[in-house]
Parts: sequence; structure tokens; C-alpha cells
Amino acid sequence: MAADPRIEFLSAMAAALSRYGETADGLEDGLRDCARRLGVDAEFFATPTAVFASFGPSGLQQTVLLRTREAAIDLRGLSAVHDVLRHVRTGEATAEQGLAELRLAMTAPPTFPWPAGVLGSAAGAASFDLLLGGTWAEAGIAASVGLAVGVLVVLGRRFGRLAHLTELLAGLLASLLALAWGHLVPDMSPPSVALASLILLLPGLGITLGVAELASRQLAAGTARLAGAAVTLLNLSIGSFLGTSILRRLELMPHTHVPDEPTTTVMLVAAAALSTVALLVATNSRLADVWLIAVSVGIALVGARFGAWLVGATLGVAVASLIVGLWSNGYGRLARRPAALALIPGLAVLVPGSLGYRGISAFLRESTGGLEVFGAVLVIAAGLVVGLLVADATLPPRGAEHP
Repeated sequence: MAADPRIEFLSAMAAALSRYGETADGLEDGLRDCARRLGVDAEFFATPTAVFASFGPSGLQQTVLLRTREAAIDLRGLSAVHDVLRHVRTGEATAEQGLAELRLAMTAPPTFPWPAGVLGSAAGAASFDLLLGGTWAEAGIAASVGLAVGVLVVLGRRFGRLAHLTELLAGLLASLLALAWGHLVPDMSPPSVALASLILLLPGLGITLGVAELASRQLAAGTARLAGAAVTLLNLSIGSFLGTSILRRLELMPHTHVPDEPTTTVMLVAAAALSTVALLVATNSRLADVWLIAVSVGIALVGARFGAWLVGATLGVAVASLIVGLWSNGYGRLARRPAALALIPGLAVLVPGSLGYRGISAFLRESTGGLEVFGAVLVIAAGLVVGLLVADATLPPRGAEHP
């Protein structure tokens, strides 16, 4: 059975889609349809860390286990893999040709070198601090802390022993540096700076996808994805708590106060521009897609403010995700590309993970208050999912009408 190129292609495609963060629904439906068109009896069961693929008629199936150890958001890779899948599904390429194209796409080097990732972390920190209501000076401080966090992330990827400690150390480093800056610049909010510097590590998208998979009855995948997001939030929060506790024990806590300055339109535009740069690098998107990310970020920001005005801040995310979902599905249908290319940058701006980080940090400090904030994360994530479900029902993404 291993000699059948169709089975070899389907197995490799399953591993590729899982590696690039495809949802369980999208992976199973897409591969099931492709297998049917190739004339192969196949069933697929996907989780964030593994895919089970069974080939053959009922009762005589042979199952393949495909492990995914480093799933990551890679929009350029996801786009290339979806192109290969579409070519084979439509008959434009054979299974053998698709397998060759897939191997070529999987071995492509990253779009950006590691220094760009470090600068992207700084840009993301500055943009999120502005969105949190920070001043220009505070955004600059957040960028410096985000730069240090970006260097730590790069070191964690290069040295395997640091890989499992990266999130814990990042929370500790961000907390210590933000509080240290508080001694030099008293007109700032160290918690906001620390939170903004960790923005690219927050699993807001993972929380949203996990709730979406639970809503679609993908219980194993959704539970696993939410568990992974919770562990990430816990590591970041414990690191932050350790940094604060150390300085408090040494009586080195700064005396700061948050200046009461309104967020101007110029600040919002700057935040959108910096977010575009950060997400371009963080999602490993093509340079040619920078306009797509910019439009998605702008739509998400405008949608969030419109939703907050219409139904309040908590439920307003449902309105924002509906607008983002309609935009991404429309783009996917017109451009014949994955809707995720426009959807993921938009959802990243809505990040429920930031509230989760605050919730766990508050829980560690107070044991009670954080539970309310952490519960709000699930409400916000559910609101995002509701908006996306309505968007998919109103304007289905390409291929959804033919599962």
C-alpha cells in the first residue's frame, strides 16, 4: 500500500496541513474530498499534534500515524500547500506531481531571516501598547522590551534546551525589564508594557480555534488546542509573577502612574502600520501580501470599535469577527486562495489571549479576581466563533459549499 502514490500524497498532505496549523475540520474535509476524487477510500482524524489516516475499504483499513511536533502559523507555507491540494483535487496535477510540488514547498526557506523576527517582535509590542492606550514614550519602551523578548525567542529556537522554557523566561524577562523601566520613566504602566512585549507569544488564535473546533464537535482537537493555549498562558503568567515577586521582595518596585492621555487617530494609524509589519513577519507571509494584512488589520480595528459601540466591548467582538469573516471569505472566493490569509491577521488583532494572560496573572496574585477575567476569555473567544460561523453561513469560503 505504501507504493501507491495517491496514498503517499494524501499522507504527506495531511502532515503538511497539520504542520501549518490547519483546523481539524479544514484538514479532514479537504483531504476526504481529495481522496474521493483520487478514487481512494480514506478517513482522517486530526488533532493539533497528530493525524490518523486510514486507507482501504471498511474492515480492511490500514492506519498511518502522522506526528506533528512543531505546528506553527506559516501563511506562505499554508498557501503553497493549499495550492498543491487544489491542483490535485481539480485534476490539474496527478498525485505524483502533487507530491513533488508538496516536497518543494515544504523545503522552502523562511521568507524572513531571524533579525526580521526580532524587529517584528519590537514592532508588535509598540503597536499593541498603543492599542492599550499607551503614550508614544511608553510604546517606545514596549518596543525595547519586545526586542529583548524577540532575541530570547530566537535563542530558544536555536538551543533545544531552552525551547520548553522560552515562554516562562519571556514572561520573567518582560516583567523585570518593564519594572526596571518604571524607575527611569515613572509616567508609564509596567503591566501594559510587559503584556505588549509578549503579544506575539500570546495564544489568542489558539484559543479561538480551539473554541471553534469544540463548536463544530471536534472535541479531541478543540480540547487539545485549548489545553496547549492554557499551558502557554500559564508559563507566561508564572514568569511574569516571578519577576514581580523578586523585585517586590528586594523592595525595588517602582512608583509609577499612568498618564491620562487620549488615544489619537494618529496613534491608531501608527498601531495599525506597526501591527502589519509585525504580523507580516510573525506569520511568514509573502511580501506581496503586505497589503492584504494591512487591510485585514484595518478592518479588524474598525470592526472592533463599531462592535463595541453597537453592543458593548465584550459582545462587540462577535460583530468584529463577522466583518473580518465576511472580508476573508470574500477575498478567498475572488482570489482563489485560502481565506486564512486574510482571516488570521484580522483575528490576531482581536487577541483574546491578552485577557487570558491578565486573568492568570490576577489569579496568581489574588486567587479569585483572575477567574472572572479568565472566564471573559472564553466569552470573547465564543463571540469570535459566533461571528465566524455567521460569516461562513452568509458567505461560505471557497469549497465549503462542496465538502
